[in-house]
Amino acid sequence: MTDTHAAPPHPQRLVVTGSGSGIGRATALLAARTGWSVAGLDLTGPERPCTRDGVRTVRCDVTDETSVEAAFAVADDLWEGMAPTAVVHCAGVYRFKPAVRTTAADWDAVLGINARGSLLVAAAAGRRMTAAPGPGSVVLLSSIGAVRGDAGEPSAAYSASKGAVVSLARQLAVEWGPDEVRCNAVLPGVIDTPMTTVTQDPDAFREVVRRIPVGRTGTAEEVARLCLFLASDAASFVNGTAVPVDGGQSAA
Repeated sequence: MTDTHAAPPHPQRLVVTGSGSGIGRATALLAARTGWSVAGLDLTGPERPCTRDGVRTVRCDVTDETSVEAAFAVADDLWEGMAPTAVVHCAGVYRFKPAVRTTAADWDAVLGINARGSLLVAAAAGRRMTAAPGPGSVVLLSSIGAVRGDAGEPSAAYSASKGAVVSLARQLAVEWGPDEVRCNAVLPGVIDTPMTTVTQDPDAFREVVRRIPVGRTGTAEEVARLCLFLASDAASFVNGTAVPVDGGQSAA
């Protein structure tokens, strides 16, 4: 059976943001294991690039345009000036607070990382991919919070930021499609990562799991598999979509 997320015989070039933990780390490691050449960008990464577990990693603050461009320049050097084949943007933050208690500073902090960061990373990728020959793919991490409310852990800022990511992916799909660059969004549900703060309350956690049709939380690698499928040529006609990976929670 063919592995649909494995790289072709000639290694393709993948940038993964948020590669230090959670879904980003799972994506970077799975890609490296399946033959991709991987550049990992993370806020906790080293100032000088280093390679570990097959991933070339460097520090990147996705809210800072200069930092994003400098991190992509590291990938440029790694690939001798060749554009990335694909980018999976996983860097983000999850904070919840009822709307009536959300301040302008709260809003700006969450939108700055999740929405602004998505634009800056995608734009850095798009400038390179649209100017290069051949196809490319950008995968942006949204959330099922973009399509459904959550009374248990309300967060107007988080949900709005992830809704913005879906809209951005659709817009980029239209703008860059003529240049053979696809853009799609992935919408994880409750995934067992350090970002899943609901697990701090066992009763709330059990209630959340009870409402997931498959009866469990997801794993970071399950999301990574979808990300790499969308990044790969196996998804060459998939563009402008928002794909849930949530065990059916958004359908319930």
